[in-house]
Amino acid sequence: MGQDTVPSIISDAGAKPDHEAKSEQEAKPHRDGKRHRDAKPDREAKPEPGPPPPPLAVPLAPGGLPLVGHTPALLRGRWDFVASLRTHGPIVRLRIGPKELYVLNDPELVRRVLVEHADTVERDGFFKQARLHIGDGLAASDGPLHRGQRRVLQPAFQRSRIGAYVEVIRRRAEDASAQWLPGQRLALDREMAELGLTTLGRLIFGEDPAADAAVDEVRQSLPVFIQEVFTRTLLPEWARQLPTPGNRRFAETGQRLRDAITNAVAAGDGSGLLGEFTRMDMTPELVRDEVVSMLIAGNDNTNATLSWVFHEIGRNENVRERLHAELDDVLAGGPVDAADLGALVYTRNVVDETLRLYAPWLVVRRANRDVDVMGHHIPAGSDVLYSHHALHRDPAVFPEPERFDPDRWAEPGYRGRVRGVYMPFGAGVHRCIGEHLFLAQIVTTVATVCSRWQLDPVAGKPSRPRTSALPRPGHLPVTARRRRV
Repeated sequence: MGQDTVPSIISDAGAKPDHEAKSEQEAKPHRDGKRHRDAKPDREAKPEPGPPPPPLAVPLAPGGLPLVGHTPALLRGRWDFVASLRTHGPIVRLRIGPKELYVLNDPELVRRVLVEHADTVERDGFFKQARLHIGDGLAASDGPLHRGQRRVLQPAFQRSRIGAYVEVIRRRAEDASAQWLPGQRLALDREMAELGLTTLGRLIFGEDPAADAAVDEVRQSLPVFIQEVFTRTLLPEWARQLPTPGNRRFAETGQRLRDAITNAVAAGDGSGLLGEFTRMDMTPELVRDEVVSMLIAGNDNTNATLSWVFHEIGRNENVRERLHAELDDVLAGGPVDAADLGALVYTRNVVDETLRLYAPWLVVRRANRDVDVMGHHIPAGSDVLYSHHALHRDPAVFPEPERFDPDRWAEPGYRGRVRGVYMPFGAGVHRCIGEHLFLAQIVTTVATVCSRWQLDPVAGKPSRPRTSALPRPGHLPVTARRRRV
């Protein structure tokens, strides 16, 4: 009998079947200590383990040119070029001038890098430069500091705590949409930027009148500050020290923003997230840095997502009608509250499909030492890239990937099947800590606005995403039509 085979019958009192007893007897040694000539050893000798297999070769993507490499192809067709790289393998190399980049096309490779190799493949130099300007908050920190701060802040963002903020979000959406007139033409992208920023300010600083000054300063200074932070991460040190108008503007807005946050922190407790932060085990300086992180991380993502979700609702008649029907049924003419969010199933599907379709273009990490991921070798110092945009458009996972189809999320088991590919909030230690609050903000805002208004895109004014880390909308003109008062 083979070693891994289990006998089908076991006799009483530990007795062995005849054929086993016979085999055991044949294997007993003679009196002189030697085995029978035809006896087999008790176990076979295991072969010595050989050397590990060599790393798999990482192919170079075709189309590179002398000196400039793949730079022209990347600039000419940014979205399509990155998505096309999956046809060349799970991981490929690009050359941008003299620099070589490793692009991950396989979602399992991305997951391994983000989860299992987070300490080896870390945030790149952009975040290190940004940290000089925005401090040690979660948006820019890495390593032990990031993990420690995440543990401290996590209780404020638990799903069970999010319901307390729904009323704040709803009131901001009600106030903003109350300013619209039937038939009025609106710049949707600007309206959502203003609404998103005001809501974010109130979520952080609270709704007490004492918070008005901080919220007003955030509305004025944050957009300028964010733009200048990104500009400065690309400039050499000497250029950042010149007395140029841009440098002076950055210094002034940054100081005003920090002063407003510092004053709010010194004021102590409040009704917003800042009040929660001040009661945690953090210094006032670290509380300030975390507030800046939240403002920067939450601003662009929220504004862009709100713009795109209303854009898709407006241009897809069937989606709009089904969304309106769900809102009328669930809300019955009343305001949305936390208890309603779980029942707004189709609304959530619309939001998820928006996040799939308008995902970040490129995310960059850097290997701080040699690392092997699923047999592929990435040398120390290499930049490692992956694209949510490309992963979310893989036709093998998302049939007809360019089509806006909220119904794909209604298929039984679908969310589980795509969990390792659909990653709008990242994965691993840098997964967005505020994802539940973000989703509550988007769903609540959509429900509040769409229960009262229909926003129709202006004919002949198509909009394409502007290429950046996150696809931002260009001009999105809409006409506001009242559904009910």
